This record gives sequence, structure tokens and C-alpha cells, in this order.
Amino acid sequence: MLLAILFAYRKGRNVVSVSGQSLAWTQVPLIAFAIASIGPSAFAIIIYLGYKFGLIQPPPSGYRFSIFIRELPFDFAVINWGFVALYVTCRLWPNFGSARSAMWLSVVAMSLPNVFLFALAWEMVSNAFGVGQGIGVILAMISLPIITIIWPGPYPSIFDAGFGIGFVISALMAPIPFFGLIGWLVGQLIGWTASNFLRKATVRS
Repeated sequence: MLLAILFAYRKGRNVVSVSGQSLAWTQVPLIAFAIASIGPSAFAIIIYLGYKFGLIQPPPSGYRFSIFIRELPFDFAVINWGFVALYVTCRLWPNFGSARSAMWLSVVAMSLPNVFLFALAWEMVSNAFGVGQGIGVILAMISLPIITIIWPGPYPSIFDAGFGIGFVISALMAPIPFFGLIGWLVGQLIGWTASNFLRKATVRS
């Protein structure tokens, strides 16, 4: 993903130098990507400090700085790869249809499911027994491949999230990027409809 970001950034600079237009708006997907990936762990650290300094009442089971705070940002980044794809698309083709409005709808569509990831921050610092299982269940729900929802009967075990090829397939077919694609298409459709309406109104006048 980092290579894709660097490639799109360099290509976008060429577009700016040739056309002179600003592509600052294309940074929005990257900002959303960083918030979705790092935000839950940052929120967990704030909660931990709140417990430690007595600003927040800790639960009876206690609290701890768990390894989830360090490891989950990678998982969150993988299931949110759609933000990177959106950044690359906007950076390389900023004038494709209604790219700017489509970008905003796509970002909103992908950001809403990530609200559930922020809810995991409380679990990351919890010392309760079996807290890791709860985090795993929510992650599985967020990253469940779209095809397993429409697949009739038991789906192949290769779609199970884990490590190796199964994890890659699950990430590529996760629902969050799919929501982003829908948002992008809806934004393009709205822009195309509005453009045709204005064109017809101009011709009539």
C-alpha cells in the first residue's frame, strides 16, 4: 500500500505541474485511512492514561496496556485498503467525471463502519478474561468477505480470515472497500445527472 501511495503521489505532482490545478482534496482518503488505522489504538492509549491518572474509573476487572494496541493498527489498515485505492484513483484521474464529489461519498461510506473499530478501544485496555475473543469476533464481522454473504451453503475454508492467502483474500473482499465503491459510483452518477441537467438548462435558455 505504501508503494501505491508513493506512486500516486509522484504521478499527482506531474499532473499539478502540467495543469496547475490543486490536488489537495485528494489527501482526504489518506487522512481517513490514517484515522481508521491508528485512531482506535490512539483512543485506547487515551483511555489507558485516563485510568492510570484517575481521570476515568477503571472497570472491576482492571486494565492493562495490551499487545492489541500495537498490533491491531496493521489489521485495521489491511481491511481499510479501499482508502488507499480511492487515493490512487483520485490522484491519477482527478478529472474523471465528478471525482471530487464521488470521493467524499466514498470516504463517508467507508468511514461509517470504522466507528465499530473505535468501540474496540475499551477492549484493548481491558484486563477481563477472554477479551481477545471479543475483539476477534468484531474484526471477523468487519472483514467478512462479501462473497460469503451471498454464497449458498457453506463457503470454502480459503475465505476464512487468518494468515497467508486466506487473510489476503478476506482483506481484498472485505465489505468496507465495497461500500467505498458504491459511494464512488453513486457520487459519479449524481455528478453526471447534475451535469446533464445543467447542460440541458443552458441549451433551453
